[in-house]
Amino acid sequence: MKKMALYPLVSLALIVCLHPSSTFAQQRELQEKCAKYSDTFDTYDIERWQEVLLYSRGQGTVTVDNGQLVLKASEEEPTEIEVYALFTFLGDFDIQADYDISNQSESKNCRFNVGMVMQTLGDERSYKCYVAKSPQEGLFFRSRMDLSGEKNVEKHKGAPAQKCGKIRIIRKDNVVSFSVLKDNMWTEIYGFQEPCKEKLRLRFKLQTANEEAMWRTCPAVVKFDNFIVNSCDIIVQE
Repeated sequence: MKKMALYPLVSLALIVCLHPSSTFAQQRELQEKCAKYSDTFDTYDIERWQEVLLYSRGQGTVTVDNGQLVLKASEEEPTEIEVYALFTFLGDFDIQADYDISNQSESKNCRFNVGMVMQTLGDERSYKCYVAKSPQEGLFFRSRMDLSGEKNVEKHKGAPAQKCGKIRIIRKDNVVSFSVLKDNMWTEIYGFQEPCKEKLRLRFKLQTANEEAMWRTCPAVVKFDNFIVNSCDIIVQE
């Protein structure tokens, strides 16, 4: 059992006892500020989100349809679509979102990654939490930690994935973890080993390719919904 110094705890208890209304009010104010950044995607809020197709060969699309954020790949070329949050997290945070990839091509040689990515502002580190598809393995959960966008230093192939579900990303004490909802319980897919205390920005992502020939079609579609900021230490619009 870890030994804990009692003095900070006693001090905190005294602060809460002496100023309970002030402390609770501050906590409530913080949670309200975090929750303000949640999004049900009834509309596309240009003050919250920015689509990026800079690295894509194919021209994909980003729309909001029936209360969902829809990323659709090109039917002609491999595509990389990203929707960046125009806000960042510092310190601990807990976020989640629904995904739906039920409307997919049944092409056996099609492969894709869809999901949520947390990256430092200069993309020095990116923590990737995916539902992936490959010709050999079908749908499965995938985790990656990359340096400078593409240099992979951590990777993990998790359990088989469902076509619809919930992704959750938590940072606690500089450690980022990836979980999914399974049988009404949150199950951790991977806890990243590389710590990170820098500001992190969220991006929703769809990336397609083809196992046999990069120029062939892989018309994947992913729908995101009910983005929720469950908690956060600091959230900043930028």
